[in-house]
Amino acid sequence: MSKHLRSALALVSITTLGSLVGACGSSNPNLRNEIGAKIASTQQPIQACYQRVLTTNRKVRGMVVIQMAAHAETGQFIDVSTLRDEPADPVLRYCVVQELMKLKLDKPPGKRVEITSVPIKFEWANP
Repeated sequence: MSKHLRSALALVSITTLGSLVGACGSSNPNLRNEIGAKIASTQQPIQACYQRVLTTNRKVRGMVVIQMAAHAETGQFIDVSTLRDEPADPVLRYCVVQELMKLKLDKPPGKRVEITSVPIKFEWANP
């Protein structure tokens, strides 16, 4: 892996807990914390997505905002889609969505929980 790509990986940021206070359709702080932790756990896989895309297009950068839901009975993250897609790279978008669809809450919430805004920022800088 080149030195340039390693520096790019350090600049992928997923905003979770702060944005979930208003973006998660639940007033339960434990549920919000679990959702935030699950989303944060995708940091490294999403960095790997970005790294792969940068090998073919070094100009990819920008903000992606995701919306999704947690299934009432299974806790599985479902209906993952983009609200904003500045990088406009279909490979990156697909990879990010697939990583988020792997998530599942430890305890099903009992009702569908909407997660209306998960911002993910992609940028890189030369060291």
